[in-house]
Amino acid sequence: MAPEVASLVEQQLSAIAEDRANAERWARLGMACEANGLLQAARDAYAQATTLDPRDARATYRLAVVEARAGRIDDAIARMREAIALNPQYAPAQWRLGLWLLDRNDTDGAERAFARSAEIDPADASGWIGLARVYLQRNQNQEAADLLEKFLAKTPGNRYALQLLGTAYRRLDRLDEAEFALAVGMSGEPAWADPWTDEVMQFRRGFAVLLKDATQDFLSGHFDGAIAKLEELRRQKPDDLALVSHLGEVYVAAGRPDQGVALLERVVATDPGRFEAYINLASGYLQQNDLARAHAAIDRAIALNPTLGRAHETKGLILWRAGDERSALAALSQAVRYDPRDVKALVWMGMVEMNRGHPAGAIESFGRAARLDPTSLDGWVGIANAAMALGALDRASEALRHAEQLNPDAASVKQASMRLHSLGK
Repeated sequence: MAPEVASLVEQQLSAIAEDRANAERWARLGMACEANGLLQAARDAYAQATTLDPRDARATYRLAVVEARAGRIDDAIARMREAIALNPQYAPAQWRLGLWLLDRNDTDGAERAFARSAEIDPADASGWIGLARVYLQRNQNQEAADLLEKFLAKTPGNRYALQLLGTAYRRLDRLDEAEFALAVGMSGEPAWADPWTDEVMQFRRGFAVLLKDATQDFLSGHFDGAIAKLEELRRQKPDDLALVSHLGEVYVAAGRPDQGVALLERVVATDPGRFEAYINLASGYLQQNDLARAHAAIDRAIALNPTLGRAHETKGLILWRAGDERSALAALSQAVRYDPRDVKALVWMGMVEMNRGHPAGAIESFGRAARLDPTSLDGWVGIANAAMALGALDRASEALRHAEQLNPDAASVKQASMRLHSLGK
């Protein structure tokens, strides 16, 4: 057991020692153990909590989840039904029950559970996604497609829903629509909203766990959460340069360049060979509009690692900001040469080409970006704008249709749509 976990568990045990009949304290011990993988201890603590307070729906719910994690699905289902009887309005209890029943191929029971989840919280995707999975498991493909189309009309861009919709389309021989939906949804993962589980995750401890969570926050665009976790880690290891460099990167990505630059300058002063810190430092200087220092930082990064596409991509942005569009295009082309899957560089190449009045070159770059990443809203909107400039209104209309499937409320989508409408398409 990691020292941080041991300390947390000891705190909970000390609280219980003061009042062994306190069900809430036993439940907190269960959460501390569950969050850190001590499943048997968590089960015992939750069981004690439910014995002391049989009306505690949350402890019963957590006991059901732990039973499922331990592979005791029958016990998990029984416990979850108890939790639902205690609190019929907690939607996650319904969809969890639905998932377990679906695994047992009890599609009727799963359908009832998912439908109840959607009824309790219509804004949560979980119930609707679960119902779609029930229909697909029964091979009711048209019902699945109808449900998912209605859901995506209200919640566009949900990649997992698009993945399921693509499966339904393929089974219905709607192959062109299936190809786009599956390409967009390929990386989609279901997001099951569960506040009671979020509460448990606050008990996670250990440097590696916190770093993993911070990285996930960063990749998901939750910069405030990533910064809070990384700052806590920095208090534990203030001299860890890799950690300080990562924190500086997150500050820059979050649009807080002053804090990011201060950290990254400290990193490169201590270790001048950290090329990734120079790239992030260049981005920070760019946000501060200090182009001279941005140039110097990115040139240093490229000198250290000449074939890193990301460095050339950043150099292209700096040159573009400086007004040197020809050199910016050359740098972005280098980025794509070293990293042919650099979607952002391709999109920016398209934007530079449009600024230079070269829509033919722009549509090629935007098209490559959209083929590499069908979820690239900028790629599809770029294709639409470039196609309109070339008079190819059918292609513009098709690109806008894909963009609207991703995010119809985006300002760029609305502007392009209004422009296409004014052109008579």
